[in-house]
Amino acid sequence: MTADERTFLNAICAQPEDDTARLVFADWLAENGDPDRGEFIRCEVELSRTQPGSDDDNRRRSVLLKRRDELFKKHKAAWLAPFSPFATAGSFVRGFVQSLEVQASTFLQHATQWFSITPLTRVKFTACRIWDPVTSTYTLWTEPLFASPFLSRLEVIDLESLHLNATDIEWLAAHPDLSRLRELVLTGNNIHSEGAITLANMPQLKGLEIVDLRSNGITDTGARAIARSEHLGQLRELWISRNSIRERTWDLLRDKFGSALMG
Repeated sequence: MTADERTFLNAICAQPEDDTARLVFADWLAENGDPDRGEFIRCEVELSRTQPGSDDDNRRRSVLLKRRDELFKKHKAAWLAPFSPFATAGSFVRGFVQSLEVQASTFLQHATQWFSITPLTRVKFTACRIWDPVTSTYTLWTEPLFASPFLSRLEVIDLESLHLNATDIEWLAAHPDLSRLRELVLTGNNIHSEGAITLANMPQLKGLEIVDLRSNGITDTGARAIARSEHLGQLRELWISRNSIRERTWDLLRDKFGSALMG
């Protein structure tokens, strides 16, 4: 990797919402021996800016989609190689891999490399513990995962059905910077009311817009803490059904979150 390429990638990874650095990099690629990669980035950026609507828009999207798919088919092995097998065509957003589905241990092993080459913002973790047949025990990765500085780069953290408990949420609460986090999925865990109380008291979650707490063994105590939280005022969606919450506590949640209370 050249110094120029490293400079471009640093800028793109630092500002994942900005298209300017992506398009400048696409031009640089076209002038430095990789025109297809540059064209792929431009196609995806233009697609993101051309929403379905008028006949002209739809025709333009059709042309862009066809060309994007041609380029991806031709180069997918090379472009996915640093992320294989954890990324697919759908992982690309505006020309770069932006989402992965990966075990916590694998994420920790490769995070430094991945975050140096792509503006990764969404991760669905598929396992936080690994069975060791030699010792007949699980190796737990939750504590090192929640201590990882790379979590501060993520906008979406999906932790569905990973056997997390209230202690795991305390480790998450110790993370110093979750300022980019907009969506936190905890469906199907065992955080109980203790974990919900910890979440409610996390100032790092003040930018959170979506949280999914369904099926976590949360009772009225935890739900009231969520309703009274000083840090969850920006929520657009709160999912907290399939917990043992009585109607009067649902009333508190409705009063606090209004239409953001999804169920």
